[in-house]
Amino acid sequence: MEATFWHNCWQKNSIGFHQDSIHPFLAEYIAPRINSNDTKVFVPLCGKSLDMFFWAEHMKVDGCELSEIACRDFFKDHDLTYATQTYPDFICYQKDEIRLFQGDIFNLNNQQVANFSWIYDRAALIALPKALQAEYVDYIKAKLTPGVTLALITLEFPEHEMSGPPFPVFKADVQTYFSDFNIEHAATRELTDKQFARRTFDVSSLVERLYFITAKNA
Repeated sequence: MEATFWHNCWQKNSIGFHQDSIHPFLAEYIAPRINSNDTKVFVPLCGKSLDMFFWAEHMKVDGCELSEIACRDFFKDHDLTYATQTYPDFICYQKDEIRLFQGDIFNLNNQQVANFSWIYDRAALIALPKALQAEYVDYIKAKLTPGVTLALITLEFPEHEMSGPPFPVFKADVQTYFSDFNIEHAATRELTDKQFARRTFDVSSLVERLYFITAKNA
């Protein structure tokens, strides 16, 4: 999707993809795997996700988000004061353990975000059309070094029944994208009410899956 599409969504407050509660996979499946020595999580295309508050209870959080509105509202919605710092391609919004880099994720390099133990993707990969998914996956795989775990949440529905975003990502897609990595399918959640975040989809089936992905020499 073009950057203007997402900017328009935030400007119009058309954010049906925003989830108004912390994702249930976090407490049930991810929390038990967090170690006391895990230092930081990287959250790509983070929006103003409440999930970052869960992560901040355990470690530092670095998010990246295209929209200035999303970064600002993440703090304002919860009456949190924040500081900003300007980088060549980004503005960083920060409060305590949480930093949000506002800008194009593909310009975010290891000098700005590094030394993390986790990558958390709840709705980043599925937000992108097929034409951009491979580029995004390559970017993530470059950061998926030994000792880092990617928690990837995907969404599945019959492709012909709805045009995205979000876009379906199936098991076969995950296997293809991360063929050189360890892939553990950890959980499945059938959304029987067909509701995803703030939207209800007119599809015959809707399923979320959680994967843990690590480097093979980890």
